Amino acid sequence: MSESAESTLRTFRLDADVIKGLEEEAKRQGATVNGLACRVLKNYVKIRAKLEPFGIVCLAKSDIVELINSLDADALAKTASKIGGLIAKEIIIQLYGELSPENFKQFLETVICSFGDWAAYSEDVKEGYYEIRLGHNMGQKWSIFLRNYVDAALMVITGKKTEFKYVSNYSVIFNLKIR
Repeated sequence: MSESAESTLRTFRLDADVIKGLEEEAKRQGATVNGLACRVLKNYVKIRAKLEPFGIVCLAKSDIVELINSLDADALAKTASKIGGLIAKEIIIQLYGELSPENFKQFLETVICSFGDWAAYSEDVKEGYYEIRLGHNMGQKWSIFLRNYVDAALMVITGKKTEFKYVSNYSVIFNLKIR
């Protein structure tokens, strides 16, 4: 929980196996049970509950790679652009209330990278823009997918093509202007 967040004391009745699982996971992570429970509940309330209407499903990365690799590069780029242009917009509006580069950045970091585990997210703040780096181990076609997804989503949000600095089998790096 962040220092600025106000907290309220509540009591919940949980099944013994849930408590045991929380204790084991907290120990494995080097966290407190309270901290872990707060993180899990916050993730559900702020992200997962709002994504449920979109029918989000989880797949193993190996399955996603298999699906992605079965498409030719053109079909993959078209599919990624379609998804990025439509679904990203709807989720951003549901989660954050408006389309903006800042909300896209937050969506990319929290929903796509942290929740969805599509890539590792990092950023540097430069003069007038963010340099955003997405790292993954899913191959060239996944980079093609990510590049086209990001480009289409940002086209809807900003009306401009994305400036990609680097795209490889493991990385997608692009700039996002700060308003």
